[in-house]
This record gives sequence, structure tokens and C-alpha cells, in this order.
Amino acid sequence: MKRKTFLQIFLLTLFCISILFVYGIIAVKSNSKTIIKERLEEETKLACSLIKSTDDFDSFSDYYNDNALRITVIDLEGNVLFESDTKAPLENHIDREEIRNAIKNTPEAVERYSDTFGCEMTYYALKTELDDGTKVILRMALKSSHINGYFIITLPILFMVLCISLGFSIVFSDVISKKVTSKITDVGKSLRSLNDGNYAPIKTSSDEPELYTVLNEINELNSSIHKHIRKETEERNKLDTVLENVYQGILAIDRNKKIIFANKSVMKLFCCTEEPSGNDVVFLIDDLALCDLISEHLGEDFGGEYSYKGKDLSVVIKNADDAGNECSIVIFTDVTKEKEMTKQKNDFFANASHELKTPVAVMQGLSELLLAKNLDESSEKQVERIHKESLRLSSLITDMLELSRLENGGQSEMILSEVNLKETAKEALGELSAKMAEKGVTATVTGNGTIDGDAKKIYELVENLCGNAVNYNKENGKIAVDITENDETVVLKVSDTGIGIEKENIPRLCERFYRVDKSRSKKTGGTGLGLAIVKHICALHNATLSIDSDIGLGTTVTVTFNKSNR
Repeated sequence: MKRKTFLQIFLLTLFCISILFVYGIIAVKSNSKTIIKERLEEETKLACSLIKSTDDFDSFSDYYNDNALRITVIDLEGNVLFESDTKAPLENHIDREEIRNAIKNTPEAVERYSDTFGCEMTYYALKTELDDGTKVILRMALKSSHINGYFIITLPILFMVLCISLGFSIVFSDVISKKVTSKITDVGKSLRSLNDGNYAPIKTSSDEPELYTVLNEINELNSSIHKHIRKETEERNKLDTVLENVYQGILAIDRNKKIIFANKSVMKLFCCTEEPSGNDVVFLIDDLALCDLISEHLGEDFGGEYSYKGKDLSVVIKNADDAGNECSIVIFTDVTKEKEMTKQKNDFFANASHELKTPVAVMQGLSELLLAKNLDESSEKQVERIHKESLRLSSLITDMLELSRLENGGQSEMILSEVNLKETAKEALGELSAKMAEKGVTATVTGNGTIDGDAKKIYELVENLCGNAVNYNKENGKIAVDITENDETVVLKVSDTGIGIEKENIPRLCERFYRVDKSRSKKTGGTGLGLAIVKHICALHNATLSIDSDIGLGTTVTVTFNKSNR
């Protein structure tokens, strides 16, 4: 670690020194150019002050040759009047940049390749006036190779500075690497302890304020992370314990049908002894049809039942998200015993009801015969009570048998036809007319609507709703049956002006034998099964049931039939 850190720091320092060295070379070279330009400018100004006439041109030749300077005198038309370094005739110079600058009185040094001498040269030109009034341009030039002379002089100094800098970088890198690696080692030890679950904070010293602050921040962060890790570990352990011990088999599968997780229950269910994680789902489930069922519904929510080796399984598939990757959770529940118990219960329920029907009918018949005879007042009251209770018991048995039939194959028994809800409501109210007359209750039927359903069961639904509206209505109360139809639904509403139901009791009204007021139900002859039957009939017709009620104002029951289910 130390060696690597040293090498990194040294290379970084070397990189910086290299950049500075290159920059120094560029700066020296640039400074050399600046010196050349400044010299040309000074020499040109001096020459302009000394030259007086065209007879003086040759007097400059020896001097400037000795100083490696080239002098050229040019008129304002660009014609070369004098050239110190050659006697050969030269072309017109009016297009030269330095000449144009001089004519415009904006002199500026120009670097350019000279075709005459075949090398790079630096030029500077000024406009001046001779004693006879002639205006000329005096140009000084110096070969760019002279710049290298200045550069070569300063190059040893740059190399000496480079060597000193390299030595300093080695020492600096060694010192810093020792200091940094020691703290990094401490941080590494602290992180390893954090990972092991035995957190050990980094040792700090106030002698180094900046580092002290940073290390303290790291300690606080590590401490917070340690607390979160410990908490997450505890929660994960709790979750793992729950998942491993639940009765249901739980299986997590990714989009490629690979098993992510399988608990003990699912492994026991499918008799798997090896860890299935990472394998295809067929590794665990030895039923290709069930595998195909799961594969078909991966990525979506699904619920259904499947028969596996004599067992009835409830299969629920839920789409989930595993760290950004879609996966599916499959929950297997063995419902064999539950279904068997439900069947036994329903069978007992139906058999008991059937067996009770005959003796109850006998009791009813005998009580009617006794009431036809001349009995004393006391005996007559007792027989009337027997007759009333036998009627109530007969009604209860009838409802129990009907509810049992609905729960056990009600769908298969349905005979679908076109049912007119208005006519059905009128018929049901007609059957209840005697009871309505006793209480002075009146009823109205408004609207119209037709559905596809089982006429017998729809009649039973309407009769139960209207019967409740009569039984739990006030004296001289009112019943309103309203039917509305649109393109999508047919809505049946049965409203009364009765005693009403408290809001907290409404959710339980469809439970078997649930009564808000048991004493009231006995007086009205209710069995506590009417709304349970209504609920099952609604389910068979894919209809929705809702109840709204206010104490003292009445109750409204709404059944919504969906036309799309036709």
C-alpha cells in the first residue's frame, strides 16, 4: 500500500514538474522572442533617427552586418531602395505585413519565412522622413535562429531546476505516502471491523486539525452505518425466521425462471432436499403443467387452484421488484383439509336442514289442526306460539338450504334468461302485500331495466330486499324500488323509511345470522340469512352490492349489474 501510494504521489508530482518544465521552456522561448522583438524595435528607432539621406544607406551596412541585423529601405510604393545583405534586385514589398503596418503607422513585429534567405525571420518596420523630405520605410530583420541562442543559454538552468525538483518530489512523496498510508490503514481496519460486526473507531489526534475533523466525520459515519447494519440485520433475521416457518410455501422467481428464494415449506411441499436457489423452477417443481402455469403468469398477478399429487393447492402469483429487477413471488397453500372441512360442514348443514324440514312441517300442520278446534284461551295462545315458531323455523331451514345450494355449485345450477327487473319487483311486492297491509306500508316501482340472469335467483334477491324493507320499516312507512339502465349497467335500488342501521354495523350485514337488533329480528321473523343469500346471488351474477343507511331515516340497498358480463 505504501509503495503504491508513494509511486502515485511521485508520478503525480513528476507530472506537475513536467508540466512546469514544459511551461518554462515555452516561457523562455517566448521571452526570447520578446527580447528579439524589443531589440528590433529599439534598433529600428535608432536607425530612423540616424539616417539622413539616401547617401547614408551604405554607411549602415557594415554596422548592421556586424550585429547580424539586416536593414532594408523601402519607399512608400513598396520599391526596395536599399538592402544590406544582398545586392540582387528585390521584388516589390508593398504586400508585406510589416510594410503595411508601417504605412498605417501601426508598427508591429512580424515573424515570416524569407524566400530571399530561405529561413524564418523576424521583421520590424517604421515610416521615417529623410532630410530632403522623402518619406521611406526603414525595416530591420533578424534571423529567428538567434532565438535559439537565448534559449540554449537558459536551458542548463532549467535542467538544474528540474533535477532539484525531482529530488524534492522523491522526498515529498515518501513523507506524504507514510503519513497518508498510516491513516488509510487505520480507516481500513475500522471498515473491516464494521464489516465483521465489531466496530472499532479510528484513532484521532488533535495535532492535525484538518485530518482530525475528517477522521471524526468518518467515525460518526461508520458509527451510524454500524447501527443501521445491526438494525437491518435484526429485521432481516426476523423476516427470514418468519418466511422459513410460515405454513405457506414461498418461492421467488426472476424473469428468466431462475429461483431466487425458496423457504422450507415450499421445499417440503415438493420434496426437495437440495438448495434450489439459482436453478430453473423445474429443479424444484416436478410437475411440468404447474411449471407452465407459473411461467405463463410471471410478471403479473394471478390467483387460482391446482391439483398436485392428490393435494389441492392455492397458487397466488404476485409481481415484485427485487433491487430494480422484476421478479415474481409464488405462494403455495395446501387447502386440501380446508376444502374437505368446508365440504363436510356444508354437507352437514344441508343434511341437517333437510332432515329438520319434515318434523317442522309436521309441527306446523299439527298446530294448524289444533287451532281449528275450539281451545280455551290459554291453550290457544300456546298453540299459536308453536305455529308461529314452526313457521319461523321452516323459513330458517328454507334459507339455510338455499344458502347451501348457492355455496355448493350455485353457478352450475344457473339457468340464464332475460329478466325484467320491474316485473320481478312487482311480483315480489305482490307476495308481500299481506304483510305490507298489516303495517300500512306502501310501495312504488319506478324505471325499467332488463338483465341476463337466473330468473328464480333474481326473484329471490328482490324478494329478500323488499322483505327486509317491509320487516324493518315503520308503521305506515314507504318503500321505493327504482330501476335505472344505461349503456353499461342496470342499477336496482330498494329504499325504505324504516328504523335505519348504524354505520359501524353495515359492513357485517351480509354475514350469516348477523342481526343488529336480535329482539327486533325475532319480532319481524327474520332469519339472519337474507342478505347473505343476496350477497351470493350478486356474486353469481358478477353484480356489486352496497348499503347506505341513516338511523331513523331508513336504508337504501343498491345492486349494480354490469352489462359487459352478459
